[in-house]
Amino acid sequence: MSVALNLRRLLALSTALSLLDLVRGQLGDGCGHTVTGPDSGTLATMDYPGTYPNHTWCRWQLRVAEGKAVMLMFADLDIEYSENCSSDSVHVTASPANGSYGPYCGKMYQGLPRIQLMSGAVTVEFRSITHHTGRGFLLSYATTDHPDMISCLDKGIHYSQQRFTKYCPAGCKGISGDVWGNHQDGYRDTSVLCKAAVHAGAIADELGGQVSVTLEKGITLYKAASANGISTRRGSLSEKRIKIRKDCSLVLDSRRITASSSWTEKTNDGELSVWSPDKAGNSSNGPPWAWAARFSSDKEWLQIDLGERKNVTGIATRGSTNNGYNFYVKTYKISYSKDGKAWRFYKRKNSREDQVFEGNVNNHQLVRNDFIPSFVARYVRLVPQRWHQRIALKAEVMGCRVSTRNRTPDVLRSPRPLPKPTYMPTESTTPPDVVIVEEHLPGFNLIVVLIVVSFLVITSTAVLLLYLFCRKRKSGKRMHSSSQQACDESVKKQNCQRSQLQPTESEIITYTSEEGSCRSITGNTLSDYAEPDIIQGGIAAQKAASTFKPPMDDGYTVPLVVNHYDVPFSGKNHEYAEPFPNQEPEYATPFVEPSVESETSTKKNVCVVVVIPSVQEAL
Repeated sequence: MSVALNLRRLLALSTALSLLDLVRGQLGDGCGHTVTGPDSGTLATMDYPGTYPNHTWCRWQLRVAEGKAVMLMFADLDIEYSENCSSDSVHVTASPANGSYGPYCGKMYQGLPRIQLMSGAVTVEFRSITHHTGRGFLLSYATTDHPDMISCLDKGIHYSQQRFTKYCPAGCKGISGDVWGNHQDGYRDTSVLCKAAVHAGAIADELGGQVSVTLEKGITLYKAASANGISTRRGSLSEKRIKIRKDCSLVLDSRRITASSSWTEKTNDGELSVWSPDKAGNSSNGPPWAWAARFSSDKEWLQIDLGERKNVTGIATRGSTNNGYNFYVKTYKISYSKDGKAWRFYKRKNSREDQVFEGNVNNHQLVRNDFIPSFVARYVRLVPQRWHQRIALKAEVMGCRVSTRNRTPDVLRSPRPLPKPTYMPTESTTPPDVVIVEEHLPGFNLIVVLIVVSFLVITSTAVLLLYLFCRKRKSGKRMHSSSQQACDESVKKQNCQRSQLQPTESEIITYTSEEGSCRSITGNTLSDYAEPDIIQGGIAAQKAASTFKPPMDDGYTVPLVVNHYDVPFSGKNHEYAEPFPNQEPEYATPFVEPSVESETSTKKNVCVVVVIPSVQEAL
């Protein structure tokens, strides 16, 4: 009787487990990693990427929103080959169209099947019997409105574009694949993309999503970090690195940090040290090393006041940071409030259960968890669930200011009731004329103003330059004519006054001569120069030999000269000068410094020199 009862209980338990698996979208004992989201998901055989077990089977039923179709992509397929895939195989069936694809078996490294269906409900079935090798398969799916979906095994080195955007399916976090680096410095290009996107907080693993990637120059060292349940590795230099875009991820300042209780420690010196909440900041140093709760209970909490409502996107925690106190929190929940009165726990999207976040695994490493979707709050509470030795931690909140543009009111209220219609429209009623309101872009008027101002500036500058050029040209002509007239008048005045000047006794000076004789320049004994004929007049006076110009009243015309040495030349001789008969100097002998011997042998005499002042001095 007892045996039959136990068999009934075992059968009931097995049926319950099967029903539970069916609710989760899978049924059988050969199912491996499975994540089914509303728009995408990932599934694999048991023990993937290891060898799948013998004599197993699994059936996955995939369903997306109504009106959408499913697209399947095999990332890996390694099932032991048999003729017509009669032993081990995977088979795809679409309903209600009853389309069938497969069965598939063997090893496929390239040209893996990518199946686009016309249905939103798909069944994937895998069966195995006795075999020796084979990893099984890894498959991802998404709706057909994500044609850029990639697999969980794609890496940065598979792409050459500097910037690109791809869709990562849900469930890539649990697939084996290495990631090097962190979100701040970037990831090594050999890292798997979708897993790195989950670590960076760009997407949630249970939802998947679009990822924006930039390939930049590699760095010498990639530092390890833990975030969102993924621990990356420390890596060396690579040719390129992956930078994944994530907005609104700044560390927010806290106005005040409070806690449910604080632990008071009695040190070896007999002094009391309070592990108060003001030591809960990640930037705080020195003892006490963090905040610690007085009691070890899941009712304890640490509260951070941001001062005003902020958009909260993540939180980072660490332990006591001192080897002497190996305290840290392993898991925790998050609750938040806008006013400090009404509190609610954070839940995953499309989930009714409070989300439990993975915390620290030691007392010194920083661990970050991102909130996807984010929430708006002023107060954030961290509620420990599991801890090591004692509840103790440091924490900081990430996010950004709330954008008023994106905020929508909870209840839409009209400021005043809408007016009631004055007539009831009928089929024969002529619709009112449509009034088209033409709206200009804000920058249109500015562009027009800039164009008009630029045209006016260029035109005025050109007119000003033209005016200055013409003015300069006219002033040059006036200066040339005035200088020519001044030159003619000065020559006339100089020639007239030179004939009227007579040397005086005060203007006669003496100098020594080596010839032993003195002579007067004004005397009549010199035959080299001729005195002006002041007795004769008329035309006969001009014909007489003279070195002086004839009087102006005799009809003589003064030629154009520039200085008093210029005289007109009529052919053989000058117009009013006779050539000198000897080769002596024309005016005066230059001064020569005599030598010592000549001074003793030569007798020096005194001679007279007449200095005729210039025209300006005479005036």
